[in-house]
Amino acid sequence: MVTRRLLQLCSAILYNCNLISDIPAKYINSEFCVPGLNCRYCPASVAGCPLNFMQRLFADGLAHLPLRVLCWLLLLALAFGRFICGWLCPFGLVQDLLDKIPAPKIKKNEWTRRLSYLKYVFLILCVIVIPFGFFLGGSRVMAFCQYVCPNLPFSNFLMTLSSGGSIRPYMFLNYRFAILAAVIVLSVFLFRPFCRFICPLGAFYGLFNRIALLSVKLDESKCVHCNACLRTCKMDIRKVGDCECISCGDCKAACKFGAIRFGWEKKQNSVQKTELKTK
Repeated sequence: MVTRRLLQLCSAILYNCNLISDIPAKYINSEFCVPGLNCRYCPASVAGCPLNFMQRLFADGLAHLPLRVLCWLLLLALAFGRFICGWLCPFGLVQDLLDKIPAPKIKKNEWTRRLSYLKYVFLILCVIVIPFGFFLGGSRVMAFCQYVCPNLPFSNFLMTLSSGGSIRPYMFLNYRFAILAAVIVLSVFLFRPFCRFICPLGAFYGLFNRIALLSVKLDESKCVHCNACLRTCKMDIRKVGDCECISCGDCKAACKFGAIRFGWEKKQNSVQKTELKTK
């Protein structure tokens, strides 16, 4: 857990180190994106957001996004899957910290599992259909960035505070600030609501989760189907390593039979289930 928190914190700093290093603008946000959600319009950002690049691909008519960017996105998905959500996303870190606040918690249930499909709707509509539809109509619309994503007001708010500027009243009157406020409040009572129900980037990475190299893996030969992993996990998974799994490792700690490992860990020799049950 400590390792994951440190990696999340380091990722947040590295994604936004332009605040302290003053990287020239020509090197920022042009041909490279960070793995996790991080607003490209934030002055502190050192690189673009994967969602922004995906929207550009469709908003520009599938023609102007460099091939190396597409290869980079595919490489990230194949290497990490939603491991990025659990370990390398600053906005995920914010929600994890808010979840630590003592408050009555809404546990996952059948309704949260159904709501988890919403992020695929956001992926299809806001990242693909609307940008491409407006392109055909002669306009350039980055739908998710412009109308939904709460990361921009969050980044602007933090930048204003860090630079010693005054908080302007209009920041709180923006409807996207209302989305941000709703996510923050919900995160106190409900584990990672943005990641589970809204984030198209998580939906995209989740499509590659089962084959991603570093995501958690389940050794079926060791699994005794006690479901301790499912009970421990706060995400809406139906099976370890499925599209909802963020590879946080909580399930690995809960498994008494060594059936769960990270992708970089060497697979142990299988042991008969009857022998495991006797331990």
